[in-house]
Amino acid sequence: MNEIHSRGDLNLFRVLLAVADTGSTIEAGVQLNLSQSAVSHALRRLRDLLGDPLFVKNGRQLVMTAHTRSILPKVRSALEDLSSATLRSTPFDPTRSAMTFQCGLRDALEYLIMPALMQRARQEHWQVRFHSQRVSGEDIEARILSGALDMAVSLEYPAGEQIASRELLREELSVMVGPSHPAYASGKLSLEDYVNSAHVLVTLNERERGLVDQDLVGFGGNQRHIALHCEHYHAAAQVVAETDLLLTMPRTYARSLAQLNGNRLLPVPFACRTVPIRLYWRKSLSEEPYMIWLMTELETLLQHMQSRAGQP
Repeated sequence: MNEIHSRGDLNLFRVLLAVADTGSTIEAGVQLNLSQSAVSHALRRLRDLLGDPLFVKNGRQLVMTAHTRSILPKVRSALEDLSSATLRSTPFDPTRSAMTFQCGLRDALEYLIMPALMQRARQEHWQVRFHSQRVSGEDIEARILSGALDMAVSLEYPAGEQIASRELLREELSVMVGPSHPAYASGKLSLEDYVNSAHVLVTLNERERGLVDQDLVGFGGNQRHIALHCEHYHAAAQVVAETDLLLTMPRTYARSLAQLNGNRLLPVPFACRTVPIRLYWRKSLSEEPYMIWLMTELETLLQHMQSRAGQP
């Protein structure tokens, strides 16, 4: 690789990294807050500098050449080292930064976090922006390492040594019932009622249903009858409102949805573990002021919401 002589040349490599991560000059421009023409111009300059096409078109995607693939790890490492040397000594000011934070959130967490986060952003005149993306737990590590996400908040999942995580909170579970279920009027739900009822289950994959079912099996080998399996709690709550199905879900989000749909929340009628909610990010960025700021904001918001949720 030719010697880099200027900050402008360093920015060319930031463009290279963004295009490699997104496969698109448009997406790279969004990530870097640049126009598509500026990204294309930077790529032309870098092609001249390195003497390689860098990317070739494959449909709508830009695919790395062999040379780009070979230098990408060094580019990524060098830019991370540079960031460590320059940014860590500078306090992060969200009122002066135009950064866009890429956040991986489940629908429940997006519903809870984003309204409060944006309210605070407007009140405090933040200039930073947020892009919320739905992500399943098994994709978190790959999405963070590729640069597609700055952080993710999700259930507890195993991650490699390049990923750091910490527990934000532990969520109690509640059972949501609609007017068609006998427990709605009585306000009482026994274990027998729970087992004999049909349920709606919200997960992104089969692995996620284990927490409730494993604890339930401990009570006489009982199992739930899942009548509907879907991906969104909002849809599931509406199903509960119009049928006699039960929905077991995290209490904080359940309180908001129950009010929207006219449903009622009841305690889970057996000893069930709390749900661990964790924050995930790239370990090498742990000391970056912008990451420390973002993680602190999210942790404060979630803990405040949980404290307000109270008992069902």
